Amino acid sequence: MARALTVPIARASPNITLIVWGGLTLLGTLLLSWARIGRDLFAFVPGSIGLQLLRESPVMSGITAVAALVVLTGALQRPESQRGRIALWLGAAGCALSVFYLVSSGQPFGPAAIVAALGFLAIMGTGLALSGTLRTDAFLATSILWVGAFVLAFILFPLWAVLKASVVVKGQLSLAAVTSVLKSPAFFLLNNPASSRNEAAIAAALGLVTAAVVGIVWLAHRRGWRALRAAAVAGVGIWVLAALYLGFGALRNSVLLAIVVGVVATALGFVFALLSERSNLRTRSLLGPLSILPIITPPFVLGLALIYMFGRRGFVTNGLLGLSTGIFFGPLGVAIAQILAYAPIAYLVLQGVVQAMDAAMEEAAETLGASRWHILRTVIWPLARPGIANAFLLVAIESLADFGNPIIVGGGVPFLATEVFFAIIGRFNPSEAAVYGVVLLAMTLSIFLVQRYWIGRRFYVTVTGKPSGAQHRPLPPALDYAASGVFLAWVVLIVALYGSVFIGSITKLWGFDYALTLQHIKALSPTGWQVFWTTARLSAYAAIPSTILGFLIGYLVTRVEFPGKSALEFGSMLSFAVPGTVMGIGYILAFNQGALLLTGTSLILVLAFVFRNMPVGIRSGIAAILQIDRSLEEASTMLRANSPTTLRRIVMPLARAALLSGLVFAFVRAMTAVSQVIFLITPAHNLATTQILSYVEYGSLGRGAALASLLTLFMIAVILALYAVNRRFDTRTVGKTLMT
Repeated sequence: MARALTVPIARASPNITLIVWGGLTLLGTLLLSWARIGRDLFAFVPGSIGLQLLRESPVMSGITAVAALVVLTGALQRPESQRGRIALWLGAAGCALSVFYLVSSGQPFGPAAIVAALGFLAIMGTGLALSGTLRTDAFLATSILWVGAFVLAFILFPLWAVLKASVVVKGQLSLAAVTSVLKSPAFFLLNNPASSRNEAAIAAALGLVTAAVVGIVWLAHRRGWRALRAAAVAGVGIWVLAALYLGFGALRNSVLLAIVVGVVATALGFVFALLSERSNLRTRSLLGPLSILPIITPPFVLGLALIYMFGRRGFVTNGLLGLSTGIFFGPLGVAIAQILAYAPIAYLVLQGVVQAMDAAMEEAAETLGASRWHILRTVIWPLARPGIANAFLLVAIESLADFGNPIIVGGGVPFLATEVFFAIIGRFNPSEAAVYGVVLLAMTLSIFLVQRYWIGRRFYVTVTGKPSGAQHRPLPPALDYAASGVFLAWVVLIVALYGSVFIGSITKLWGFDYALTLQHIKALSPTGWQVFWTTARLSAYAAIPSTILGFLIGYLVTRVEFPGKSALEFGSMLSFAVPGTVMGIGYILAFNQGALLLTGTSLILVLAFVFRNMPVGIRSGIAAILQIDRSLEEASTMLRANSPTTLRRIVMPLARAALLSGLVFAFVRAMTAVSQVIFLITPAHNLATTQILSYVEYGSLGRGAALASLLTLFMIAVILALYAVNRRFDTRTVGKTLMT
């Protein structure tokens, strides 16, 4: 008889990843402190080390037991799929126990809690990869869980805290705060008791007349039911605008300001973008440096400059015209400051849109006999609509969230952003502030929906990947000269305003004594210099994790398939779409007590910077990663390189420009942030932007101008240095490519 052959069954070797993560989690929970004393990040509660808590806390015993079981699971010889399912359940149990212990103890978290949370999430990620639930490796699966936890904790949870505080008063569900704010004249008042006219009736009549006219016009073209829809939309829109124009209050002021600033700044940005890509005049060369200046400085610096130039003792109003007027203190001054500050943002958005248009379409239109004006109206304008809508959305959100300019040149007129601040700082009413925050959030989402409706379900594809030898058609000469004249006027005004700030920093007393002096710069010592270096240090701390985290999220949503990918991308981008004022309220409400106590620390400022500026790193990362051929990463994987190695040696070097741009933006935005961090600063952790506001508020315009000038010069130096580094990297990359 033939002897049966027996094939030995291969046993799975120990899983080093599970053993390492389980061991680190076990050691961290046993040897580190679980609680700290108040707001001090490095003062730990005596007796809060895990080993000391084992006897008195069954939950702590369960946490350490779960971590030990993870080590055992990794060491035992089990099939990987079975081991992955066990690790998944153990990681979930460890996370649940850790959260339960923190919530039940009510003490601010210590380092052991951070180690336990990240460790058990890593164990869950390893389990997802080993069990085949996610078709990826342990590193990427863990990254998905970590990123999801960060987005949930530092973006979605603060927004939830705002929504909750608006309807929960003293622990009970109540609409008292909502009704109180909505009925307040400071929020919105349509019918003025001191006026003899009926503003509500006038607004309604204008809406009805508009609806009737639009309906008749559309019916004349036999549009049927579309006429009714157009009439309803037009009537409601005119009614709302008329009510806002005739009414009073913070809602009215903020909405009208956002509309005016959004329209004018976007129009200027579009004109400047056309000049940059279509003008034949040499003035286009000034667009680069002058468009960057308002971005690298806080927006309210232009408000300070308006006081110097057009205030009651302004150089133009009083010095040249002999007037003592306060016309620029109010909505007019705020609108001018915001338009000057945000037009460059619209320009940068629209420049890429205009530049990416296929010139062959313009050439075809010209071949068919179209004039340059006709090409501008029928080709360039329709293709630019998505970019224009995006620019308007961005500018309108920035206008709604702007806090500095309304404080400096608002003249006491209420705006939503300032009312949020006064509700917390002045009236100590978090519920009222939360209601104002919810209103701002609703307005932001409304602008987004209007943008989507305006673009519609149309395709705007002009970049096909096929080479084209066509050249972009220049602007009509009349438009070129007119637009260049507008741009030169804008340049003169910007230079004069920033020049007034620099001169004001070395002038004894603006408007009275223009003698040169260094006393304002000397007066910055020690407070001004301390807050400046604190701002630079915290901004640097936040820039690197913001860039890396944004790039990692961009890689995950473009290269990895997993459930909830769209939700993760939307949640990550939400912090950029939400006004900074709303996020500031959310951080105050979410991290002011209990286990997550972080207010009053430098850490909460760094976290606010990281998650506020992270979306730019996401978008730049996605754009760069989509240009990298997947075959490069597949080749790296075939050569047995893991995901961290592939990211470090293949993806990140090829996306170096995107990483650097995200790093620059994160640092610049952190240095100039004010609307979100105004709620988070303390005397021990003050920032340069809020210190400038404090100087101006207390009448020390000279010191405010000195600190603003220092901040501007520092940002220019940083931008130039990083630009030089970027060019050097690009040169090296090109050189290596040519040699290869």
